[in-house]
Amino acid sequence: MRYLLSLLLCVQITVSFSQTEQSAFTLTGHGVATPFATDYQAIGINPANLDIASQYEGKRMALGVAEFGVSVFSGMLTKDEVRKNLFGGNFNNLTQAEKREYALQFSQERNSADIDVMGTGYSFQTEKLGSFAFSMKDKVDYYSKLGDDVSDLLWLGYTSDYFNQYVLSTGDTINAYQNISPDSLALIIEGLNTNNPTSLVNLVQGTSLRFSWIREFNFAYGKKLFSTDNLAIYGGVGFKYLMGQGYMQLDAADGKAEAFSSLSPIFDVDYGDLVQNNPSALSSDAGNLTPVGQGFGLDFGATVVYKNVLYASAAVTDIGKMRWDGNVYSLNDVNILNFANAGLNSVDFYDQIQQLNGGQGLVKWAGAQSIETALPAVMRFGAGVKLGTKFQGGFDVVNSLNEEVGSLEKAAISIGAQFTPVRWVHFSMGYLMGGNYDAKIPAGVTFTIRDGGYEFGVASRDIITFFTQNQPTVSAAGGFMRFRF
Repeated sequence: MRYLLSLLLCVQITVSFSQTEQSAFTLTGHGVATPFATDYQAIGINPANLDIASQYEGKRMALGVAEFGVSVFSGMLTKDEVRKNLFGGNFNNLTQAEKREYALQFSQERNSADIDVMGTGYSFQTEKLGSFAFSMKDKVDYYSKLGDDVSDLLWLGYTSDYFNQYVLSTGDTINAYQNISPDSLALIIEGLNTNNPTSLVNLVQGTSLRFSWIREFNFAYGKKLFSTDNLAIYGGVGFKYLMGQGYMQLDAADGKAEAFSSLSPIFDVDYGDLVQNNPSALSSDAGNLTPVGQGFGLDFGATVVYKNVLYASAAVTDIGKMRWDGNVYSLNDVNILNFANAGLNSVDFYDQIQQLNGGQGLVKWAGAQSIETALPAVMRFGAGVKLGTKFQGGFDVVNSLNEEVGSLEKAAISIGAQFTPVRWVHFSMGYLMGGNYDAKIPAGVTFTIRDGGYEFGVASRDIITFFTQNQPTVSAAGGFMRFRF
């Protein structure tokens, strides 16, 4: 369970390729999703494409199970450290000097993660009524960049420069000093600020931390609206019911701060006495995956096809809201007088969430009834060309319409192509820049057999990471049970 939560939380690593091609592994290798997503993989991307006829004659239905896309980016951890967080591994205990170095690095670099897992997806086309689709998926998005003071306190704990006195296990209180010996360090149990205590709002300035885990039940409809011998216009709409499993936000700038938390029992956060006065606290016997929020969203899309060669598409997705009403906490702005925490001792992501949250965490909370948040709405535009069944290529632009959890830091722009040397294998490659990541080169391979009846494949959102250690994007997308009928 520990590494599952580490994967889901990904705290201190970073969104979001999930806003581009989501879990559609057939598109990950080139990243051009808006014009080329088809059947149920068009859900959440461009529902207009649902009614575009399959290139495989007679195949009107598509079914997919267990498709996924995962990306984790860190501006300062090595590839091996990121992999250990995701798949398990032992971390070395950090020295005091290493803690100070990480405190500096985490205040300068952004980090990200996104996870998109589609449990099942299904679509079918009719002769005259249009096309229909359904999918169920889980989406996890995380982004973080720590302010200087928060990073220092998170990593150094009670030995942070913020504290001017140390409380020792012997009962003595001494003045703080740097270059403390390991023996003396072992005696410290608390740090005190007796000179100039600062409010939590001031301490978290410069911090942006956003996390959400939402389960989606998607329904979509697409139809050909107009056609001639050379031109076809398609339109589509999608509706989604959303169940929230976790939400956390901390944004602080210009002397102000806003923070909320709503986490289901699976996160096993100990809020201590705060639970007693929280009107939204779940009962102690609530199941691990008891939802703590719900909401609704809408998607709209349109695609123009000329001579079955040129494609141009536009879509707006994730228009809607979430209402979080379980285990809701808001920021409690108090002066930080003391901190009885040794700070992080490794780069284990699971440990880092414990440092920030909970009754003994750095961030102080107060119980709340509920909060409403907007979905991370995006606008998409893409165009491309298909040359028979051998080649397709184009570009895609995805940009956020707001600044919610899961929003892109800047527009994500991708160009890419897919080449089919023989009808049963498809190679793809692209170039992606913007979003919440540095420039990346995705690539993938998909295999199609039985005249399109069965398809499987794998892709990476950045093949550069296979050859480098620093600033890695550890990613994978795949699907092994995709069928057409």
